[in-house]
Amino acid sequence: MVTIEELRNKSLPFVAADEEGLIVEINDLFVSIYGWSLDDLKGQSLSMILPAAYQDAHHLGFSRFQMFGESQILNHPLELMTICKDSRAINSEHFIVAERRGESWVFAATLRPLT
Repeated sequence: MVTIEELRNKSLPFVAADEEGLIVEINDLFVSIYGWSLDDLKGQSLSMILPAAYQDAHHLGFSRFQMFGESQILNHPLELMTICKDSRAINSEHFIVAERRGESWVFAATLRPLT
């Protein structure tokens, strides 16, 4: 199983969120490719970087994971769109992991631009 630390150390854009889906960390590659700064995103919902058409599915999946601890999207590559600060959408391969930290969860992903 891939850990958050392993994702953080890859040479790919990286984003991490707390158990409520609020962004807590991004790396310099994320800033340079997607245009968002940590000040723009820290404390904001992950849905801020998702196209509107995917936000409801994201919220449902996130709620299901919180209730049952089950997910269909963790630990394998997913091709999804990512919204840039300038409103462009970039097709990206996401690899998402979740780790239990005490009583809460932390989520992180690498995003490899495909376009």
